[in-house]
Amino acid sequence: MLILQENPLIILPMSNLSLLQKFFLILLTSFLFIGASSTKNFYDEALIQFKKNDFDSSIKSLEKSIVFEPKHIESWILLGKSYSAIDNKRIANKYYKIAFNLKPENSELNFLLGEISYQLNLIEEYNKYLSNLEILCPYGCEDLSKLKKLKSN
Repeated sequence: MLILQENPLIILPMSNLSLLQKFFLILLTSFLFIGASSTKNFYDEALIQFKKNDFDSSIKSLEKSIVFEPKHIESWILLGKSYSAIDNKRIANKYYKIAFNLKPENSELNFLLGEISYQLNLIEEYNKYLSNLEILCPYGCEDLSKLKKLKSN
């Protein structure tokens, strides 16, 4: 008996499917399940590597994570942080912007983009992310304070 035949979530009558159709249905279900768990596993692995300052390994794990879940914002942010840590600010900026397109209201991300824009001397972009943070944090927040401090130094 196939596993999918016992699953009440599968509404297709399995007896009407060919053996090949059953195989592909099982394969698809397995891939979806593995993909979700793989993203978390690769991200968790990357986070450990990042904390150990093993940025090259962190980048490799994050690239795998993103293959399984391209909209996993935390992977994009950590990928940017990893590239920033190895002093590749332009690539870091690219990955932060991808994350920003997924979740523009993220205050940490607006800070990271503002910070890297300032470091790359992209002052108009820095001001844009500073403005975003002023909207996101109308009564102030740590990210806004840190970003304002960059300009005053």
